Amino acid sequence: MAYDKPFLDLDKQIDLLKSRNLIISDREHAKQIIMTSSYYDLFNGYKSVFMNPDDTFKPNTAIESISIFSFIDKGLQSVTMKYSLMVETLFKTRLAHVISEHLGVHQDDYLHAHHYKQKIHGLTFQNVKQEIQQQLNLKYAKQPTKYYLKHHNHVPAWILFKNISFGSAINLFKFLNTKHKIAVANTLLPTNAISVKDKIELLVNTLEAIRRFRNCAAHSLNFFGCRSIYNIPGNVLYNLLPKGVLKREKGEITKTDKKALRGLYGVLIMMVLLLNDTLLITSLIYDCRNVFRSAKSSDIATQAIIDFLNELNNKYKQATDLPIDFEDKLELINQSITK
Repeated sequence: MAYDKPFLDLDKQIDLLKSRNLIISDREHAKQIIMTSSYYDLFNGYKSVFMNPDDTFKPNTAIESISIFSFIDKGLQSVTMKYSLMVETLFKTRLAHVISEHLGVHQDDYLHAHHYKQKIHGLTFQNVKQEIQQQLNLKYAKQPTKYYLKHHNHVPAWILFKNISFGSAINLFKFLNTKHKIAVANTLLPTNAISVKDKIELLVNTLEAIRRFRNCAAHSLNFFGCRSIYNIPGNVLYNLLPKGVLKREKGEITKTDKKALRGLYGVLIMMVLLLNDTLLITSLIYDCRNVFRSAKSSDIATQAIIDFLNELNNKYKQATDLPIDFEDKLELINQSITK
């Protein structure tokens, strides 16, 4: 059988790329790039930026450009992983606190169906509960839940939630009755600037968006092209943020900002709001600036390289709908929190 995607050794891969007008000046270096980053991730993952519709590369595209672009992408994946894990821990901790305070510390009590809505958009509480209860089965339980099953007479939420998935925790929050959902929401966003209803909607959509981007980063699922299917409501968010972060025209968030909020920008803004700690936020902003680090040099050759890197930085921001000055906008939020 003639396969339509046959195996090609590295030399044949490079010949194919050159036939499509990719600039490769050093074959050995090109081989190293391909074997480090994977052919598919480099040339299929970023084709919308570097390739024409006919699968040829755009003029003056060198393999090093795509490699550096990929490095920028990996840098933001790392930032997303690092701080989304912090947000997950923060969310689970506050969810567990409210549940333990109001619903009890025994798993049979705080997971009892009468504390929760039974069905939301085709998903049932019973389905969510069954997934969580897998961690209460010694056969599948992980530490520290497993230790509590063996040595204590109950497993409190602050222990069990360490072992449930981010998605299960989000679903449990969705199913909570309104009174307790409000209590959780107020611990996550302690503000009166928006209504409780808007706060809950913002949190649900935000947590789902963070989870989606984190999954894309963790599993190499086209992070660069990732967009949230959960709408982070811009007009609600506008009321939480200092002036200069989002723009409104005729009472509505601009189309540019709406588009940006569906991407990584919306996730970064909400991670800053949820972290609500100047040390953590400063660290997040520093890490973002480090990905797009810029400099100046009096040496012409060195400055040419810096200009080349800056061009790729701006190309990445444009392709992912990140504002050129998004780090400064995050700093505005940080300053408003510390006032």
